[in-house]
Parts: sequence; structure tokens; C-alpha cells
Amino acid sequence: MRVIAELLLLAGRVCCAFAAVIGAMALASYLVASPVDATPRMDAESGAIWTSVPVHVDPGHQLYERVPDRYPFKFSADRSLTVIDNATFSLDGNTFVLAGVPRIAPRALCVDANGRRLACGQNAAGALRTVLRRGFIACSRKALAPKLFMVSCLRDGQDLAGLLKGVPRPQLFTGAR
Repeated sequence: MRVIAELLLLAGRVCCAFAAVIGAMALASYLVASPVDATPRMDAESGAIWTSVPVHVDPGHQLYERVPDRYPFKFSADRSLTVIDNATFSLDGNTFVLAGVPRIAPRALCVDANGRRLACGQNAAGALRTVLRRGFIACSRKALAPKLFMVSCLRDGQDLAGLLKGVPRPQLFTGAR
């Protein structure tokens, strides 16, 4: 019986200590807390944020900041797309040069590690063709001349130049051994 009484006494003391700590924290929070600011908040019940039906939003009268699109030129490859070389393509009468991709001439020959000649110019152009045809492309462009643009493009969030740099490139064949 005496053990049970001591356990109950110990449990009571632990509960009292716990209540004292919680009370001290509450008092400290009350004393340290800043006064409620008078900044007006948007009322969630006003309908300005949440609606149960689609609502037309006029961008001219919208209160939110609009961030400009970093890649405003968007396209999906179709029959009008022509790949010129591994870094250049033509679409709808405009020519686009990919920034950060070293150009390989379409008829360039390369030598692999075993000494075999490869049509690396055609292979590199084929790699660009494959990358462009396999997804939705978003580009930022800078005009270099009429109908000629330097572009930086993304496909599925990945940089096109980075995708093309991952294609292995043997050494260019110079004709001499």
C-alpha cells in the first residue's frame, strides 16, 4: 500500500511540474507577444480568392503581380520543322540557332576510338531532330537578324543544349592520319 501511495504522490508532483512549465510558457508568450497588427487581411469569405464557379479575371484589374514568362516562344514540332545541322533548325520561315551548342557541319566525318569513320554531322543533326520531335518546346529568343534568332530552349523542363551535349561525339576526321 505504501508503494502505491508513493507512486500516486510522485505522479501528482510530475503533473504539477508539467502544469507549472506549461503555465510559465503561456505567461512568457503573453508577455513577449507583439500586439496584433492592424494590417487588413483579405477575407476568405469575400469570394476574392475562392469561388465555386469559374470566374473571368481581367488581367488589367488584377491585384496580383504577373511574372513575365522566361520562355515565351512555344511550339511543338510538325512538318514545317527542318533541322539544318546539330545546332540550327528552321520553323515557319524563321531560322533558330541553339545557344551553347557547338556547331558540327552536316557532312562532317568523325573517327571513333577504334579508328572507324562515322557520319557525325548527320548523327548530331539526327539527335537534334529527335529531341525537337519528342515533346513540347519552350524557348527564349533573341533576334540576330530578320528571321534569324538565337534561342535557349527547354523540353519538359530540361535545357536542350544540355540534352544535346550529352550525345557522345567522336573526334572530327581531318583526312590525315
